[in-house]
Amino acid sequence: MTLASFLLLSLAACGHSTDGGKPADAAPGSTQAVGAAPAGTSTPGATPTGRSSVSTPGPGTPTAAADQLTGTQRAYLKAADTAKGTITFDLVEWFEGKAAVNACKADGVEPAENDWCTGWYIRNNNKKVRTYPVAPDASLRIVGTTGTDLVDADLKKFRATLLTTGRIFVFTVKAGQITKADEVYSP
Repeated sequence: MTLASFLLLSLAACGHSTDGGKPADAAPGSTQAVGAAPAGTSTPGATPTGRSSVSTPGPGTPTAAADQLTGTQRAYLKAADTAKGTITFDLVEWFEGKAAVNACKADGVEPAENDWCTGWYIRNNNKKVRTYPVAPDASLRIVGTTGTDLVDADLKKFRATLLTTGRIFVFTVKAGQITKADEVYSP
């Protein structure tokens, strides 16, 4: 019964949005089911029961040492502090191809326009945000005017663009700092 309740809560929290491809966030206090994350991503904060905790420090609050990420991640930008050189973000799970089809099926989400669920899918089941410093020599890039090219940007332009487009970004964390971040084009 507990498992069924958990699965129903997870499915109720899922969904895609009609808001530029950004899925709806789960209700406060919900948990994220940790499933098969796409290759090259991790599921930080996972507990042995397969759930991750949900807490929301304020933007700009450094992330606790116990919740440190490493490697390649995907997220929505929530804030960026140009004076402190930090980015605050909400992690997502990104799926492509067959993995997108399977994840949508597992979440009870129907395919939609622009290859949603058949070519790509974003799962975002919690509102936990993290804040990381941006390395002084980090490469930040945004989608250019053609939609297929990436152009260099400073933190101010990166913040303005991603907050306007609502797109996710893919980034690399090394030694507790963001060393690279690219906006990801989505229709």
